[in-house]
Amino acid sequence: MKFRQSTALVAIVAISTLVLTSCGKPSQNYAIDTKDGVYFAVPNSWHLITTKELAAEEALSTQAGAADRLARVQWQIAYSGEAKVSAARVLNFQAPNSPIVYARVRALSATEIQQVSYNYLRDLIVPLSGWEDGSATSIPVFGVKTDEELVQKGARGVHAVFNFTNYGISQTVNQIGLLSNDHRSLILFVIRCTTDCYTKNLPVIEKIVASFTDKGPNR
Repeated sequence: MKFRQSTALVAIVAISTLVLTSCGKPSQNYAIDTKDGVYFAVPNSWHLITTKELAAEEALSTQAGAADRLARVQWQIAYSGEAKVSAARVLNFQAPNSPIVYARVRALSATEIQQVSYNYLRDLIVPLSGWEDGSATSIPVFGVKTDEELVQKGARGVHAVFNFTNYGISQTVNQIGLLSNDHRSLILFVIRCTTDCYTKNLPVIEKIVASFTDKGPNR
């Protein structure tokens, strides 16, 4: 899926959230996709944007193929460092002033399975590969800090950290795009906010990204 300024990112399914317990207040919330073996942790003060809210927003999409993508989503969840962040705010990709983390697992169509490459995974949100090689039709002011292969137990793909300016606002994105080992599922993990916000919250953001794990399905 390519980036469009007014376009929702993706579509929805059920989630499973586990809260770690200890003696006293839990320090983290864990978002867990038990079927696909994907999970990550966020601070317990962060706010959940529910699957129901995301699904309702995604259902409004008039994009070509939106209904098919919705039907293929296996898991989806979002959290925000700020209260009262709507599903629309998560999915419209405008630069938020507080970090938003978003994750999904979606089954690929037969056609998509033949198309997935590392550049495909780089371009899940914005046409990053086209920006880098100059082939994109419109190229904003941007910079790439990290662009590396990422291999996990259940999948492999690309980890990219980049910033770009849209409507005069610089946003920094930390994105993981993976293809499952059976080549049937696409895994997306994104945490983002304005570049000033990202810099301010860097230790927390890096901890969240480090917690992201894809062990693959339990079979």
